[in-house]
Amino acid sequence: MNFEQLLYAEVLSHHSSMQTAADVLHISKSGLSIAVSQLEEELGVKLFSRTSRGTKVTPEGQQMLASISEILRSKNALEKTAMYVSNPQSHQRIRISYMNTMLKPFINNFIDEYETRYSNTLLDITCHEFTSIIQQVRDQEIDAGFIAISDANFDTIKSLNFTPICHSKLVLICSPENLICQSQGKVTLEELQSQRFSLFNDKFHDLIFERLQFLCGPLSLVLRVDDSWAMTEAITKLNTVSFGRIVQGVFSRDNEIMNSKTEVVDIGHIIDDNFILGWLTNPNYKISDKADHLLKCISKNIKRDAR
Repeated sequence: MNFEQLLYAEVLSHHSSMQTAADVLHISKSGLSIAVSQLEEELGVKLFSRTSRGTKVTPEGQQMLASISEILRSKNALEKTAMYVSNPQSHQRIRISYMNTMLKPFINNFIDEYETRYSNTLLDITCHEFTSIIQQVRDQEIDAGFIAISDANFDTIKSLNFTPICHSKLVLICSPENLICQSQGKVTLEELQSQRFSLFNDKFHDLIFERLQFLCGPLSLVLRVDDSWAMTEAITKLNTVSFGRIVQGVFSRDNEIMNSKTEVVDIGHIIDDNFILGWLTNPNYKISDKADHLLKCISKNIKRDAR
């Protein structure tokens, strides 16, 4: 038995034709048939039934293929580990988490320098809620997290390092047709009470929403999302309103959340609308030179474009 035979069986299980599987593997049909037959003989189990109508996995084969797939996954994992161990400087992983809508500067910087600096680097970047990012940094599961935080909430990140990048204001985003845009002067609590809200999955947005409900009474919440396109659709087609930080709107995909389809309404007279955006890192965890370089490049571009 060898890995080649196991791979052949794995591929054949996904096709009903011996010829199709052989084409995928770039071997002859007869070569595939012989290899599978040898594997079946050694295992003492008939993995496939072969008829004029094609090839089908037997019930016994279904049970065996789960183990075959696991062996092949373990082989791939072993080879990857060996590659990293033999040349750790050439194969690195950069793990970053960010809060909603701000994907653009992270991806653009990685792509711009991929060929010269990151060609052997895996960028593992995911969108998470504020508290999840803090926990990931504490547990050293990621290199860094990009967060937005207000002055009143710095206790939540004590013992961690926070590097400020820029400031941003929280505003209310709505459709130009929304009557709240036609308010004379500052928006009132009565006007807010008549609105339907859609929220990003964001701890601080939740806290602000609770604060407004304390001031206004129960408010209508119709949608929670992480995606800026979905939020824009809700604002423009369902006539909802949402909280958004201006800087995050600038860096959302295609600037969807803050564009000609939406308007922003100031709410600084009702709640604390000032936030600081920056990197959260663990002082007990040393990030790689490549990760440090990427973070600095991202920071530089955010500072430039956030003005």
